Amino acid sequence: MKHYFPEVDEQGEIIVDAAGDTVFKQIPPFALTSQEGQAISAEDLDGSMYVANFFFASCPDVCKKMSSQMTRVQERFQDVPDVKLVSFTVNPEHDSVEVLQEYAAMYGADSEKWFFLTGDRQEIYTLAEKGFYLPVQQVAGQQDFIHSEKFLLVDKNRRVRGIYDGTDREDVDRLIIEINVLLDEYSKSK
Repeated sequence: MKHYFPEVDEQGEIIVDAAGDTVFKQIPPFALTSQEGQAISAEDLDGSMYVANFFFASCPDVCKKMSSQMTRVQERFQDVPDVKLVSFTVNPEHDSVEVLQEYAAMYGADSEKWFFLTGDRQEIYTLAEKGFYLPVQQVAGQQDFIHSEKFLLVDKNRRVRGIYDGTDREDVDRLIIEINVLLDEYSKSK
């Protein structure tokens, strides 16, 4: 399973460590609020791998498909504490804790496994753009907007290990397989 987003220097050359291994970018720290009103930070997810996506609760189509697919992932790994799900809202002005709590309930989200996060808009957008490398769309007459159907598999070292189409059942099946591969990789390294 490959990593995504290698570190590069000013000349665009991939950075390697002393052993000659490629150095990969890590998801930066964040601190946001869950659908339960709890503070959740990147450090709270340390020791777990997680599937991340960016959505908004009032989205009429793509987000509903993604949330249905995330439900499949939650069901498959319900009894695996090392696997979490993290859905970041891109509309924090609307998606309050209460709105996210209702949305989570619609999809049967386990609040110990699947976190719907809201918080400062700029922090979320910076995380999406500079941490997960998702494009920000310019919409005439509106604020910049992030809308992506991508699921991102983040390993225990906060590195993106896979990118998947969260609206495509077959691609989500591939995600499930690759989570199992990563779990196997971790079990062999203990």
